[in-house]
Amino acid sequence: MGGAAQHAPSREGEGEAGEPARRPLAPVVLVTGKGGVGKTTVAAGLAHAATAAGRKAVFVEFVDGESGKRVLGRKSPVEHIVVKPAKAVEDMAAKVFGSALLSKVVIGNFAMKRMLQAAPALRELGQLEAVRRITEARPGARVVVDMPATGHGVAWLKAPKQMRDLLHGGPLHELAARLATDLVAPGRSSIVIVSLPERLVLEETLELAETMRHQLGLPADRLIINRVPSAIPHHALGEARRLAAGNGALKGPAAALVEVLAARDQARSEAVGALTAATTDAAVHPISLPLAPVDPRADEVAAWLIAAGAA
Repeated sequence: MGGAAQHAPSREGEGEAGEPARRPLAPVVLVTGKGGVGKTTVAAGLAHAATAAGRKAVFVEFVDGESGKRVLGRKSPVEHIVVKPAKAVEDMAAKVFGSALLSKVVIGNFAMKRMLQAAPALRELGQLEAVRRITEARPGARVVVDMPATGHGVAWLKAPKQMRDLLHGGPLHELAARLATDLVAPGRSSIVIVSLPERLVLEETLELAETMRHQLGLPADRLIINRVPSAIPHHALGEARRLAAGNGALKGPAAALVEVLAARDQARSEAVGALTAATTDAAVHPISLPLAPVDPRADEVAAWLIAAGAA
């Protein structure tokens, strides 16, 4: 995503006036999409939007947390939690075995390490359980999760039902069943998918949305189209061309401006065309966020999302 812009999101493809309001987001918001589409920035913006409405909010990400720190800034009202995957599995094991000490022994066992490598669903269960516990410890808060990109995100969300159905009883079965009903379920979690206004990326995004709806029973609550070029001012290109055609001192600068405006106008036309073509039959109306020159802060994204009725 680019940075600070002076306008609210554009609304191509959002439906006609009088369209029913979007359903409210669930307590847990799971944000996914292809890598590089601005997923982390949108997730941080959704969390910040909740605080703007007077609600506590938590932004959850995995691995090192540097992306979240950069987007949220130093004085963010959003609580930032970084879940370490290995620690999440260890905590899950402690709950399953009823002993933190025993879980460390088991997780540290060579055979168990090999099993975890062979069965990534156990790692995904541990991370989801960490999210569930964060949510449980903060009643009333909005928990926004910066999920893994696209395909991995789908596998992430499949894990609870797969493990529940694979096992017929025992603590791990119970934990998976609890995640399937208390976290990865309509009304408990909302799915937000982030895309770019490029035809191929949009088509892959819509395929992801259909996969989640049919295989997981989780329809997308929001489809965010990021970095949509804004319209140039009315008559700006024509005026620049008029100046470039003259013989005055502005001829050279105006010619350079014509190139910039023409490229911007073409980029917008292509983006809007791709957006219209790819999302005509989408199950959820897309929300467009603007392209801007530098990376935006979470509060700026929050303002755009609130203006679009997406937060």
